[in-house]
Amino acid sequence: MKKILIMAAVCCGFSTISQAQLLQDKNNIQVDSVNLDILLDTAPVAAQKKLLKNKHDLEVQLNQLYLRKVLAKMAVIEGLDKQGINAERLQAIKEKALFLLKLDALRRSNTKDYSKYAKQIYLVNQSDYPVVARVDAAHILISTKTLPDAEALAKAQEIRQQLMLGANFTELALKESDDKTVKTNKGEMGVFTRGQMVKPFSDAVFAMQVGEISEPVKTQYGYHIIKLNKKFPAGFQPFDEVKAEIISGFKAKDWETARTAYYEKLIKENEMKIDELAVDEFVIKKMKELNSEQKSQ
Repeated sequence: MKKILIMAAVCCGFSTISQAQLLQDKNNIQVDSVNLDILLDTAPVAAQKKLLKNKHDLEVQLNQLYLRKVLAKMAVIEGLDKQGINAERLQAIKEKALFLLKLDALRRSNTKDYSKYAKQIYLVNQSDYPVVARVDAAHILISTKTLPDAEALAKAQEIRQQLMLGANFTELALKESDDKTVKTNKGEMGVFTRGQMVKPFSDAVFAMQVGEISEPVKTQYGYHIIKLNKKFPAGFQPFDEVKAEIISGFKAKDWETARTAYYEKLIKENEMKIDELAVDEFVIKKMKELNSEQKSQ
């Protein structure tokens, strides 16, 4: 099978491309950008981006699309689509697809502006969007696994003294810290919450002032000299950070209500009735078939 990948289609986005051919074989069976776009549309945006960035995985999906087309054509040639229950199965697949398309059209028809409601909900329910206190800190670790406790403490005190006299924290961290990650993070620990660190360390750092360098703090790892870079007090997420989430929740709730009402309306208007006798007969017959299959296995 000869693959003709048009990578420009991938880079530029399929929405701007008019049915670009992505691959074909000697029998002129083709997979184009619309086929791939339909496949991508079934996955979340993040998953779509991940696939588009991975050439190998993308080619695997193109192969699957190609094989699906080849086998589908073979099935038609062999008349499998016309045999017994197969035709009904295909019709059921088509009906399900159309059902979902109609539902999607109904959902998209909602043009309600949720922005003003979102702000009101945020103000009333601000406690639903808490942010715990966080700090941004750096540390130098003197391990008690390689030095006796007293020597490790003395070394940590000496390093702190150098820092108090103006020594560069990053340079000393790279030179003296026993933290295995120091070569990559230079002693910087980033932003973290109280529960992300062992208790003695957390208790010390959350009691510090910005710019302060701690006395040696002992944990099971050894002695830490901590520098507090920033403090982020507990509070609430800003409205702009949760606006999309609130609106999404509004839309989902409204859609669930509207969909249920729409179903009930259709059933009532079309005077749909369930033939309970026919259903009971079907259940009895199907149960016999299933029991027979279980016994034969």
